[in-house]
Amino acid sequence: MRDISRRRFLESAGAGALAAGISGACPPRRASHSRPNILLIIDDQHSPRALGWTGQTQVRTPHLDRLAQTSVCFSNAYSASPVCAPARHSIYTGRYVSEHGVLHNDRPMRDIPTMIAMLNSTGYTTANVGKMHNAPYHHRRDFQYVYHHEFFDTAGGISHYAPFLDQQIRQRGLRPDMWWNPEPGRINWLEHVHCIAGTHWLPEDITPERWITDRCMDFLRDQLEERPHNPFFLHASYFPPHHPHGPIAKYAEMYRPDEMELPPNFSQEKLDRWCTGRSRPAHMDADDLRFIRARYFGFVSQLDAEVGRLLQGLRELGLADNTVVIFVSDHGDMIGEHGRLWKDNMFDGSERVPLMIRWPGAARPRVDSTPVSHVDLAPTLLRAAGLEPPGDLPGRDLVPLLAERGSWDDRTIYAEYFAEPASKLMVRRCSHKLFAITPYGQWSDFRYSLYDLEADPWELENLADQPKHKPVMEDLKAKMDEMWRRQRRHLPERIPPPMPRSRYEITWPADPWEPVQPA
Repeated sequence: MRDISRRRFLESAGAGALAAGISGACPPRRASHSRPNILLIIDDQHSPRALGWTGQTQVRTPHLDRLAQTSVCFSNAYSASPVCAPARHSIYTGRYVSEHGVLHNDRPMRDIPTMIAMLNSTGYTTANVGKMHNAPYHHRRDFQYVYHHEFFDTAGGISHYAPFLDQQIRQRGLRPDMWWNPEPGRINWLEHVHCIAGTHWLPEDITPERWITDRCMDFLRDQLEERPHNPFFLHASYFPPHHPHGPIAKYAEMYRPDEMELPPNFSQEKLDRWCTGRSRPAHMDADDLRFIRARYFGFVSQLDAEVGRLLQGLRELGLADNTVVIFVSDHGDMIGEHGRLWKDNMFDGSERVPLMIRWPGAARPRVDSTPVSHVDLAPTLLRAAGLEPPGDLPGRDLVPLLAERGSWDDRTIYAEYFAEPASKLMVRRCSHKLFAITPYGQWSDFRYSLYDLEADPWELENLADQPKHKPVMEDLKAKMDEMWRRQRRHLPERIPPPMPRSRYEITWPADPWEPVQPA
């Protein structure tokens, strides 16, 4: 490892010194290669409606809206699976969940190639900063350079951030206030509204989000100084706005709970039904939901500020004009739609994701309604890097679509979610979406729901049993069956058990350029 990388790491993660501001260092020399750099920004559990450019007037996302003005914004982008680890591994591999094998969180991936390994082979420097959600967590997933932090401000099994935070707490004499700890008599924090959402005690300059942005900037400076002839692939991965939704006071106070609007498909009856599930509050009302939405929007705004800092740094380092920027989430969040929170279902609030792609000089900024998927990102980024994507990838290279060559209006999008007892499939074609639910392994017992998203964007009317929609229903069922026959052969009889996190606790700090071993 190069000395400058080791020194920067020790200063930021080991010694606990505050990172310099983005413009605090002298600008390094510009890169001297022709292939584009790639910056993939992923956040976690971001509702596809919770951005200013999507028409949500209550949330404030000025930096993401500014990115949208220079990007192709896909208004019908879908997750490969509405849960964290399966979705992220579909992005890394370009393959559906049933094939890469990460059927749910904390399950290991099968031994299949990633786009990161392919980029490594052609001279790209690849780096992850933030969450990857691998099993085991210390797996680098082919990244050459890793600053890892999984969950909120705790170690979560693995974290370069945790020792930095510990030292800052000691040096500043801070008193942590773990507001998400459950009250006595409750099993866990998921059972209490004010653990699900709250206001965080951290100063802004040592939040995990600020730390991730600063480590991204460390990598970019090191890349320019040490490897100016190499393009880079940087995966900047942030935790917000995933629950527990904990913005610091500056952002939490931007939103008054009593001013929060509820979605048109909310009903108290649906919320009461959702609250009967495991690890959920025993009861919630509309005011509880308004409080959660206010903190969720505050967390989105806090994330927005850090994305703005990262994009500003990219400009100040002279990298913006030769960097493809992708902003996407792993899945959405219901935040009250259909009386639900979080994810794990095929309604648009959970399954659809925000997606923006900025490619200077190659793609005209606009909103594109073509249905696209996570599995399209790997072939697109490989093509952008001058590589031929593997011919058996199920996704499509979006480069022609970005360049406005041809139309994909009749394209079918497919997604999977595997859990016990309920597993789910989804297809989206034109304006219609069909999803099916069945217990895992009982693949002949699907229950179907059909929606016309153009006429009914909030999915209020299930058309599956209406005779006049039978032709559409049969067409989409045939599409789903075609995809399902191809993917089903990859599935095991049972979902593998999760890997206990205690098996891969790591001794930190560790060198971000070297693989780490379990303690």
